[in-house]
Amino acid sequence: MDHNFFVYQRRSLAPLLQWGMGSSVVGTILTLLPNDYWRQFGTQAFTWGMIDTLLAFAGRRSALLKAEEFFAGDISEVQERTHAEHFHRILMLNAGLDVIYILAGVALAKRYAESPRRRGLGHGVALQGAFLLLFDAFLARDVEARWL
Repeated sequence: MDHNFFVYQRRSLAPLLQWGMGSSVVGTILTLLPNDYWRQFGTQAFTWGMIDTLLAFAGRRSALLKAEEFFAGDISEVQERTHAEHFHRILMLNAGLDVIYILAGVALAKRYAESPRRRGLGHGVALQGAFLLLFDAFLARDVEARWL
């Protein structure tokens, strides 16, 4: 059982951190291949992976600091709920953006079907968007059920 929202939030960002690190490693390997499609796909995986890793790391650090403040009595339960509501709104907004990433990636891959580089770019964006949509939507649902 999570002691407070901030402990929960820190734990809930672990899958994003793992995905980001994994994407970065796999992306780096793919960029070394002699195939334009996989190099561009790998570039997307690396780039999005680094961003996800940084966001997860920063979010986990912030949640840890807030958990310490909560345990020290510097954050009230009302403020805790406000933070949970804010996090939920961010997740919902991100889920909407994730749909746009998926659609843009698929559209790019279809529009430039003859170009392996652009197909790799489009499919790379769509895959990252799909993971993020699942992550953001399921986490938003869980935050709402547990904390709102």
